[in-house]
Amino acid sequence: MAPLVARLLHRFRPRGGWAAFLRLPAVLGTEGDDAVDGWVALLLTTIALLCLPAALGAEGDDTGVGTLILLVVLALPLGLRLAGSRLSGKSAAILGALLGLLLVGLAVGRALPPFALVWKDLGDTVRWLGDWLRGEAIQPAPSTEAASFAWQRLSALGTRLWWWGQAAAGDAGDQDPIVRDLLTALLVWCAALFGTWRIFRRRSALLGLAPAVTIVAIVAFFRGGMALFYLVVALYCMFWLVAICRLWTQAERWQEQDTDYPDSLGLELVLAYAPWVTLIVLVAAFFPVLYPHPVHRAFWEVAEEPWEQAVHVAERFVGPIDDGIPGGVGYRPGEGGELPSAHLLTSGPELSEAIALLVSTSDPAPPRPEPGQEGETVAGYPRRYWRARTFDTYTGQGWINGLLESWQLPANRSLDTALPPGPDLFQQFERLAPEDTQVYAANAPYLSDTPLQAWERAPGDLAFLIGEADSYTILSRTPEPTASKLAHSLPVSATLPAGISERYLALPESVPQRVLQLARDVAGAAPTGYDRALAIERYLRAYPYTLELPDPPTGRDLVDYFLFERQEGYCDYYASAMVVMARAVGVPARLASGYAQGSYDHESGRWVVREKDAHSWVEVYFSGIGWVEFEPTAGQPALDRSAGEEPADLALPPLPPRAMGWWQEVPWGLVIFVGAALLLVALIVWLWRPRRVLTGAQVVRDRQARLLRWGARLGHPLRDGQTPREYAQTLGDAIRAMGRGGRWSRVQRSGDEAPPAVEQLSDAFVRAQYSPEPVADREGWHVRDLWTRLRRHLWVLWLALGLRKDREGG
Repeated sequence: MAPLVARLLHRFRPRGGWAAFLRLPAVLGTEGDDAVDGWVALLLTTIALLCLPAALGAEGDDTGVGTLILLVVLALPLGLRLAGSRLSGKSAAILGALLGLLLVGLAVGRALPPFALVWKDLGDTVRWLGDWLRGEAIQPAPSTEAASFAWQRLSALGTRLWWWGQAAAGDAGDQDPIVRDLLTALLVWCAALFGTWRIFRRRSALLGLAPAVTIVAIVAFFRGGMALFYLVVALYCMFWLVAICRLWTQAERWQEQDTDYPDSLGLELVLAYAPWVTLIVLVAAFFPVLYPHPVHRAFWEVAEEPWEQAVHVAERFVGPIDDGIPGGVGYRPGEGGELPSAHLLTSGPELSEAIALLVSTSDPAPPRPEPGQEGETVAGYPRRYWRARTFDTYTGQGWINGLLESWQLPANRSLDTALPPGPDLFQQFERLAPEDTQVYAANAPYLSDTPLQAWERAPGDLAFLIGEADSYTILSRTPEPTASKLAHSLPVSATLPAGISERYLALPESVPQRVLQLARDVAGAAPTGYDRALAIERYLRAYPYTLELPDPPTGRDLVDYFLFERQEGYCDYYASAMVVMARAVGVPARLASGYAQGSYDHESGRWVVREKDAHSWVEVYFSGIGWVEFEPTAGQPALDRSAGEEPADLALPPLPPRAMGWWQEVPWGLVIFVGAALLLVALIVWLWRPRRVLTGAQVVRDRQARLLRWGARLGHPLRDGQTPREYAQTLGDAIRAMGRGGRWSRVQRSGDEAPPAVEQLSDAFVRAQYSPEPVADREGWHVRDLWTRLRRHLWVLWLALGLRKDREGG
């Protein structure tokens, strides 16, 4: 079977080989052992470059590693194509950078629509065209959901970059991690593209792989672990590629000199080289790292302060650098914070329906809903929130926690904390989300049947719990105070505990004054903290709920943006706004995140909590009661805890006036997305367009013809009877005279450097035209590079000549 397949492939392969068909480097299209060397080199290059994203994702957060691998996979064929093209190094770099910026933006901004959405749009379009061709009743034109999806992501990316640039240009940097992601992706793209181009164009593996291997070495130095393994693999591939590139260079030289060499030289190189390379790499991998401690100590005494300053500057602009502490555990001044449920804005329908938790509780089963009332809340039935984390510090852009302390909580050992009054709730959790280590529980958990790690701000002030077991049982104390008791537990004049007031009434100075004033207007003269919190909760529920949102602008206060400009949002916006407004009127509050209650499955007797139930809410502190949930999000049912007179309705703040123009009616999302797609297709088509491959002699004659045209433009055409060398001498003298008469140093330099290049091109033309020896392809490449430099000088001289004529004519 294998010989038959081989014969079929050989029979139907394109003329000139696949490399010629795809316009790849010639080494991939040669026959025999040379072809084997070329494809082996390609395999080694691929492995070496893939070590870069693998090392960046080793021993750390692997988010985005798939994107980096995709960029390497895309950079490889592009680098091969550029290496096999006639483009100069600078032209290849410009084209590669343009394509890289486009692909990196699409990949990091997650702007590529899901396949299901593209397929749906295509199906709708085909059906619409079919109805139109049959003359049937034409429905409205199909919506371009895929384009809208891509534009929403790209506009969100553009907004984040805009605010990052505004903040970076000011006195304080911005910490949006999207900049770090973009820079990392662009670095990986450039390293992969440069390595591929350098190996297959310049036959220089050492310089080509130096950027990628250096980055892997730096990552291995700081992280160790699997990154060291990837460094060893990359070095092994690089050593092999150095030997292969050396063989290619020698083979080209032998071919030019008509020197015979054995076809099996590549195989012999493998047999002679493999044992030594393998031995060297293995010894380097397993040999212990030795360094004198005095030298090590002296080095860090000098380098520690500059290193910390560099890290501080980097964090100022690209966000916190991984310090090995779990997310949300601590922060350094200046971090931007997080929005715990922000993933709801970008999750697809398949993620939204994924089951995250299955929860059984000691609560009685809710009554079965009547037909048509599925999903509605049941009056009088307890409402639960499955809390994962709480946050105490608002930064203006999100939420973080102050310094936390952790300790191990053995199984069946109670948390050493003062429990609030109320009934105990028994809960059995089954965690289904992959790689989730958060421990979920209602209100105040205090006892578990599995070992946990507790993180506290202070004794009795729990931030979150972490556990490895995916199935666990936990007991929580769940306060159920009446509205009257809440009103009496937090009078406005009450003195709060020092730890509560310092931590849960604090606001950053950057909160705009109009946010504080709005909080005072909404709370009015309410006599208790409960009445004030209730008024703020009710006010915020008038804002429309939506998940169709761009990412919030960085560098702007999130609550101010939500209350006065966007005026629509999702749970993180509502909860953040209520906590800030409550603290502004003296009500201690914090933000909590986790999952809403979910839907009850009467067959299994468990609550089914899906990813779409991810939620953020508000907890308000009441003396003698503890932390009590409030629900300001309009997308969730209101908590049944009303008392006293209803506060008067307050109108939403008016939107800032905006001038409307015709450009606001243009579907810019569709225009820009389609334009970017067409640009990408045009660049690919242009790069792979059919072109006649010129031999060395043809290249020389072509460049000589271009020189004659440029000589005519400069006022010195070829005269009858002039030989190529005589014309080169005449044109060179004229160019020198133009350079001496130039007023700018750039013109004078061109007048000095262009004549020798003209004479070299003329000598190459004479050899190509009259010498019996054929012009080698290597000389053709040299003439291409020579002409690229000479053309720049000719442009400068031509522009200077035109300006001088304008001055003389004027």
